[in-house]
This record gives sequence, structure tokens and C-alpha cells, in this order.
Amino acid sequence: MNKIANAVLGAGLLVSALVPAASATASVGPARDAHIQLTVARTQGETEAVGFIWLDCPGQSGQAHPRTREACADLHTAHGDFTRLPGQDTAICSNDAGPVTVTAHGIYQGRQVHWEHTFDNDCELALATGPVFDF
Repeated sequence: MNKIANAVLGAGLLVSALVPAASATASVGPARDAHIQLTVARTQGETEAVGFIWLDCPGQSGQAHPRTREACADLHTAHGDFTRLPGQDTAICSNDAGPVTVTAHGIYQGRQVHWEHTFDNDCELALATGPVFDF
């Protein structure tokens, strides 16, 4: 009987030693290149509309940012520098003219990111930043 009790006790200790290691590994998850909060503030007259979203790279479309893959690809091309985003060649623009202020705060490949810029309108924003602030 003593041999059975020792075997059960030994197996229990072995399992309890392995479970914390397994759960610690599972909680780490995949590494992120970027975790950045993006904001867009539009002002027309005395009315201001503000929206924000998280951009996580790598990521998949449908997880927070609607164009995650494209936005992450552009951010990667710019090496996390929002002033160097490739933007886009063309944009559909309206006659609405109102300033648009965008911000980016978070982490890109271990570096802190703090960026803000005001564009004259949505068209300039789209041409300069492409899909990154398209949400």
C-alpha cells in the first residue's frame, strides 16, 4: 500500500510541477511588432468628432482595425515612422474642407511611438497615411 501511495504522490508532484510551466508558456502569446492606439479628430465649425482604434501588428482584418493587414504593411515599410508612411497615390475627395488631427501612441518593435499631425482635410490624410487612419 505504501508503494501505491508514494507512486500517486510522486505523479501528483510531477503534474503540479509541469502545470505552472505550461500555463506560463500559454499566457505569453505571439509577439507583437506594434500595439498602437490611433485617433482621428475632425472639426467642422464648432463640432468635433473623435474616433479611436487599436492597431496590433501582426494582426488580421476584423480584429479592431478594419484594414489591419494593409495598415501593418505600411507601418512596417515606414519602420514605425508615421512621417514616412507610403500613403496612397489617389483618393476620392469631396469639397468638404475641415481640419483632421490624427495621433498615434503606443509601441512599435519595442520603441515608444508618439505622433500627431493635423491635415487640412480627409483627402490630404488619405494621401499621406493610406489605410493606417482609414477606420
